[in-house]
Amino acid sequence: MVGAFLEGNDPAALLLIAVAVVVTAIVVGRAAIRHRRRFPRWLKSLMARKRLDVIVRDVDRMAEYDGGIDDSKQEVWQPFEVGLGAMAAYQWDQAVEHFQGAQANASGTQLAPLLNQLGICRYMQGRLGDALKEFQDSARLARQREDKRGVASTLNNIGVIRRYYGELDVALKFFRDARALARESGSQATEALCLGNIGHVLRQKGELGPALKSQEDALVQSRQTMDQQGVASSLGNIGSILRDRGETDKALERYAEAVEVARKTGYKLGVAIELGNIGSLYRVKGDTDRALKSHESALGLAHEIGYRLGVATELGNIGLILASKRMYERAVPYLAESLMVFLAAGVANGPRQALYGLSRCDDLLGRERMQELLKKAGLSDEGIADKLDRVDQIRTRRPWQTDRLRNPFAPVVS
Repeated sequence: MVGAFLEGNDPAALLLIAVAVVVTAIVVGRAAIRHRRRFPRWLKSLMARKRLDVIVRDVDRMAEYDGGIDDSKQEVWQPFEVGLGAMAAYQWDQAVEHFQGAQANASGTQLAPLLNQLGICRYMQGRLGDALKEFQDSARLARQREDKRGVASTLNNIGVIRRYYGELDVALKFFRDARALARESGSQATEALCLGNIGHVLRQKGELGPALKSQEDALVQSRQTMDQQGVASSLGNIGSILRDRGETDKALERYAEAVEVARKTGYKLGVAIELGNIGSLYRVKGDTDRALKSHESALGLAHEIGYRLGVATELGNIGLILASKRMYERAVPYLAESLMVFLAAGVANGPRQALYGLSRCDDLLGRERMQELLKKAGLSDEGIADKLDRVDQIRTRRPWQTDRLRNPFAPVVS
């Protein structure tokens, strides 16, 4: 039966079948290639948000609001004005002192803007819990006054804190509510700021198209209101989305534009964040030397302006780069300090990247040497035990890598 079947196959027919199979394979292969060409952009986007070997971030813009404090009460408006001047000079402790002095003599209508400015100072100091309380109290008082612009400012600022806590949907609602109120009150600058922060959340959620639209709208409005800080922020945020889409050259152009605008206007916070973003982009591209230089510049500026969370971010990135260059002993103190700041602030993302770097160092240096280095970095015995316990906890959450207990993190492909 089998022999008869073989005899019934004409060689020419077999050749035609073979050709058809090859053609089909080519067609399918081309389709797969086309699919694969579309897929990497999505994959790169996902990996850009999930990668552990670089800490990426956007400019979280806080909405300042003076509320038009009445100058009839000198003991309130005078320290308030001095506090605003201290904020402009990045002297957060002095600003807090002056605002609290004004607060002691302020009436209900004057407290809302005072509390909002106090919250911004606490945010810059990395005291997110204190900042959140000030913003919530400010929002309550602004609502009592039916002050839509004041409520919009504080809701935006609450959204920033919630985003740091990893509560993306909650943050998004605050930003959208704030935007609606800003529009009703005619504050286009505040609306642009809210649009930018909405874009941050959408980007984190992987919705890059809507995120880009939101940032582009923010850029248009910031240009219309001549808000150069807003222009710098929007350009940088657009760059971050382009980076997530794998368009690194275009992203670098937007970052460079953002740095130029920020420098021209003396917006040091914007310069610091964009330099950090440039460093992260070079890190993704594999140019660790240029990345390190950018992060070191960003760290210096973050220290200069007292931007605590920025300091933690850049310390973490420098530590991760040093670890990637096998300079593990140099990396440990950077990563340890970054981790401590992020944990104290309650930031959702950031600690895992620092722990990733520390775990790599622990894998290569060993536990005893890690303990020595952490002690040298100023950690107490209790602090050392806590940090190393966190490293071990990260490993236990990856049961599929039990055979690689001492090296649980595979390098992320960019």
